Amino acid sequence: MIGTRKLLAAAGVLAAVCTVAATVPAAEAVDAAPAGTRVTQTRLADGSVRVGVTGNEASNAIAAVPSTSPAVEHVFLAPGGSTICKSGYACAFVPYSNGFYVFKFVHYDGYSVSNWLNVGPFLNNQTGGAGAKWDNVNGGQLGCVAAGTGKNVNWNPVWRVRLTASGC
Repeated sequence: MIGTRKLLAAAGVLAAVCTVAATVPAAEAVDAAPAGTRVTQTRLADGSVRVGVTGNEASNAIAAVPSTSPAVEHVFLAPGGSTICKSGYACAFVPYSNGFYVFKFVHYDGYSVSNWLNVGPFLNNQTGGAGAKWDNVNGGQLGCVAAGTGKNVNWNPVWRVRLTASGC
């Protein structure tokens, strides 16, 4: 029998291979872990993005709850639920159970992350060319999402998220 962690890691690697960077049009659906779950994004007139989760109702094995330090606003998004990623924010989706924890970053700063596993969208809804970046354990930058775009990110090697005024 394959261990839960190995199975989740394999799903994360598979999803990472299928990673796609995209701007956020009027409506978009993004495949992400957990398997069979889709994240939908709809741009609102005020520049915010309504984000919803559809699909997989079955619960995966429960791991430790993802978190950040310093703490930021976050919400658990189960299938059928939605949340807003306001203009000026960057929102990271971390798979957990049958949905996602959505972390809403707004201040230029560095944030340590704990228990971020598998693949999930990172939506940069900041303005003015601001970058949303993620780093490895040694502080080396692994990637960046330009303002007004989103990308699926493999969270397994990520130790820090940074919002910066400088772009990608």
